[in-house]
Amino acid sequence: MFADAIRAPAYLAAIARGVPAGAVVVEIGTGVGYFAVAACAAGARRVYAIEVNPAIELGPALAADNNCADRITFIRADSRRVTLPEPGDVLLTDLRGVLPLFSEHIPTIVDARSRLLRPGAALIPRRDTLWAAPAAAPESWRIDHLEGGEAPHGINRRAVTARVRSNFCQCYFRAESLAADGVRWAVLDYATIESPDVSGRAGWTFARDGVADGLALWFESDLGFGAGLSNSPVAERLLYGQAFFPFERSLRVRAGDHLAAELRAVLVNGEYVWGWDSTLTPAASPSAPVAFRQSNLAAHVESLENLRALGAGRGEPRPAQDGERSIPSPHTPFTA
Repeated sequence: MFADAIRAPAYLAAIARGVPAGAVVVEIGTGVGYFAVAACAAGARRVYAIEVNPAIELGPALAADNNCADRITFIRADSRRVTLPEPGDVLLTDLRGVLPLFSEHIPTIVDARSRLLRPGAALIPRRDTLWAAPAAAPESWRIDHLEGGEAPHGINRRAVTARVRSNFCQCYFRAESLAADGVRWAVLDYATIESPDVSGRAGWTFARDGVADGLALWFESDLGFGAGLSNSPVAERLLYGQAFFPFERSLRVRAGDHLAAELRAVLVNGEYVWGWDSTLTPAASPSAPVAFRQSNLAAHVESLENLRALGAGRGEPRPAQDGERSIPSPHTPFTA
């Protein structure tokens, strides 16, 4: 991620401009501490670098190699189970997957805002905008799921295809794969957002004939301080890629046809349940629309009994209580 030639410079620019001298920075999802070191270079007095992944074990060595080990406190834990000895002036995160609606990203930011930061603290990023466009399937997905037809080698696979078309995947679209321009359908303002559940609508009137196999989704990030990035198919390629939400079947669209989509993402036990409802209204026969109602719940093949077993006893992490995973002052040795 930090080797991405677009992402890393964008974040480094925001850090250089947004971390004032003497600031306390809280970085959640620090990885090996790459941006924590950058925050020190920008003038941070103290960085609390938090990460659940074992990659953080490399952090102290990275910090020592960059002469800032005395200013970074590395904490291997879920940030929602951590208390700090002082509030942060800047929150630095990149907890996205292919989209910002990923795992516990939003609940983590909401918790950090209320417990780990001073009022009015700066956020990097400030907001993410979600975009969508109808598109032909990316080449890799087309090869895997379309070119062989419904009965490759004489074996009917319609049941499998239905499952595949009920799930989204990370992919890379070419600009020419888009059947229409992107439309904004949601904005995530990290200074005010409270709920991890997001929904929105989008619509397109096609300007040309083409094929729409599903919806391409991406985000545009305002990192703040004049810096930003986008994983749009028409922008330079980013490591994130884009998300592809297939339709139940491929659509031949004509100029003048209208497509309406409603998208929903609901966080359940740490994972997002997505719904995407689509209605194509042909210009030549508006009284005969084609409608799909889809959810990635349909992609799961677990039995009801197994789903109940998986859900039993899986509560949400709670904020740290007094004395629990409390981080001592920078002048006191840290013990886990």
